[in-house]
This record gives sequence, structure tokens and C-alpha cells, in this order.
Amino acid sequence: MNKKYFKIGKKYVGHNKKTFIIAEIGINHGGKFATCKKMIKAAARSGADSVKIQTINVDESYMPNTLSYRQFKNKSFSNKQLLELKKYSKKLNVIFFSTPGDIKSLKKLIKIKVPAIKISSGLATNLPLIGSAIKSMIPVIISTGLSLKHDLSVLKKFIKKYKNKKIAILKCTSQYPAPAEDLNLNSIEYLQKKFELPVGFSDHTIGDHAAVIAVSKGAKIIEKHFTLNKFKKGADHHISLEPKEFKTMVNKIRLTEKMLGKKTLVVDKKIKNKRKKYLRYITAKREIKKGETFSFENIGFLRHAKIKQGLEPKFFFSLENKKSKTRIRKNQIFRKKHL
Repeated sequence: MNKKYFKIGKKYVGHNKKTFIIAEIGINHGGKFATCKKMIKAAARSGADSVKIQTINVDESYMPNTLSYRQFKNKSFSNKQLLELKKYSKKLNVIFFSTPGDIKSLKKLIKIKVPAIKISSGLATNLPLIGSAIKSMIPVIISTGLSLKHDLSVLKKFIKKYKNKKIAILKCTSQYPAPAEDLNLNSIEYLQKKFELPVGFSDHTIGDHAAVIAVSKGAKIIEKHFTLNKFKKGADHHISLEPKEFKTMVNKIRLTEKMLGKKTLVVDKKIKNKRKKYLRYITAKREIKKGETFSFENIGFLRHAKIKQGLEPKFFFSLENKKSKTRIRKNQIFRKKHL
């Protein structure tokens, strides 16, 4: 079992810790600083542990005149603005961090001391970027939505070279939206065994069903796109949750955590106290005379709520075909002296 965990800000991520829930704002703010602050506040009120945006230098990340270039152009903030967003998030008790799209953006984020770095699926094979992020000794979360098994093996070998062990892996299906039949949430367990690191789920589905199931499969991080209006055009609004929906997802995840409990059989004290009340005990069906042979004809198994001690049904086999040493009254409970 993977027992690793680490801290992002004041929150723990990993084994036996609560699910770390990320509200992925991405570029749903449209490059508007005031909108981003409004979204952070809404995400904090919705129960998110953290908020994440994307920080990208388009000239370092995309070819000019492409769709991605146009989508991400003018959607990143200055160092001063990033620092203000970080401080604002801290006041709201939510952790602010970002996904860098390139080395320049990574350096920008390291400079303002973000508490975590997210590597997107499209950058999971960009080992120079990943190496630079890990070297910073900042916790790193790597999404694997576009990675083949070979890529995962290369990544595993690569990250083992570094001293920074505060690394988590995200299961992801890089479709927008991702259809149910393509999710393969069972592979969360595969990634846990493969990397022996905390594993989470970056959710691109519509709704919250997949995120809740992922937690039941062992996901310790849930990243879900967040918006104020999912019907707004552009970016990732259509696969995002609005504040009330996000809050519902958080509540479902927290309830799921309670239901899952521990990975061992635990009998609650309240249940233990009910055992004597609800279990059956060996009882005389009728009066049993001294010297009479014990059998199903004269032995029954009844519930006795006020019993302090008695023989459980498993002891019937020690009594069967043996002769009673004494007279036993009807409904009398058998005790060890009867064996």
C-alpha cells in the first residue's frame, strides 16, 4: 500500500488524508483580474481546498495564428497580479497555484513562491519543464491524460532522480467532455502501483459522478473545472461546475470519505455493544432430562437481550449426541458447565 503523503500549503495530500479538491479556474476568467478574484471567492465558499489557474506565455507555448495561441493570448497575469491573487486566496483560506505552460511561466511562478506546480497532460512528456519544476522543491502534480505506458515508465524513471519527493500523479482522460466509456477509473489503482505516489483524478466529464467514483477508487486529489457560468462561450466553461454544483460535489466527496473508512475491518463500539442483544444463543427448546441426548429436537438458538453470558451456536457441535449431565429447564440458556 502506498503510504506517502506531503503538504501543499497547510493541506496534506496522500495516504490517510482527506481528498485535496482543486477548483480548476484555468482561463475561465477570460484574462480579467476582477473576474478571477470573484471566481476564487466563489470556489472558496464552495468548499475547494485550492484554486488553480493557467499561466502561459503564448509565444513560448504555441505556434502563431493557431487556435490555442488565440485562446491563451492575454489570459495570463503579471507577477504583481499573481501575488495579489495568492494573498487574496490565503485570506479566504484557499490555496492558490498554477499550471505553467513553459519554462518562462514556470520561473514566474517560482519567483512568487506558489505552493504547488501543476503539469498538464500536454506537458507530461516535457521533461525539461518537469525537471525544472521538481528542482524548485515545490510540490508537483503531474497529469497523465495523453501519456502512453512507455511515457509513464520514462516519467517514473526521470522523477526518481530528484530529491524532491513531493510529487503526485493525476489520472486523466484528455477529452472535453470525456465520455463515461473512456474514463477507465480502475487505472487509478494501476497508477498507484506504478508510481508508488499519491494519485488523483483530473475530471473532464459533465457533472460530478466520476469525481466521486474516483475517490472511492483511491484518488487523493480531485481537480474539477470551475466557472461562474457554464453556458458562457470559450475556454472550458461547458465542462465546468458552477459554485452550487461544485459545493454539491465537495459534499458528496466528504460523505464518500466517511463511508469508505479504513482498509481493514473495523467494528464500531456501538455495534460491539449490540452483539449480545442481536446474536443467538443455545437454548433448551423444552425441558431436557438428565441423561437425555442433545440434538436439534431439544436444542434451539434464540435471541436473549438481557443475557450476560451464554454459549454461541458454534458450540452446538460440542454438545450434539452427548448426554445431559443435569436437568435443564425450557428456555434455559446453555453455559460452559453444560459442555
